[in-house]
Amino acid sequence: MELEKRGVVAPLVVTSTFLPLVQAQAKARRVDPRVIVVPHPIGGLNEAELAEKIAFAAAALLALADEARGTS
Repeated sequence: MELEKRGVVAPLVVTSTFLPLVQAQAKARRVDPRVIVVPHPIGGLNEAELAEKIAFAAAALLALADEARGTS
């Protein structure tokens, strides 16, 4: 969050369960972070389930990178 506060694009990848904590910390630090939210849990998934979540997060990350570069 400190990087975002300084103008550096630094998306956070969090699971849905931890989103309220991220939002509370962001509010306390007066930042509006870029957040990629994946469904909880991550642990205990089989290879295919984990690959699905990784693909979702990677696509969201690439979209944010394009947006930051002004190429979206």
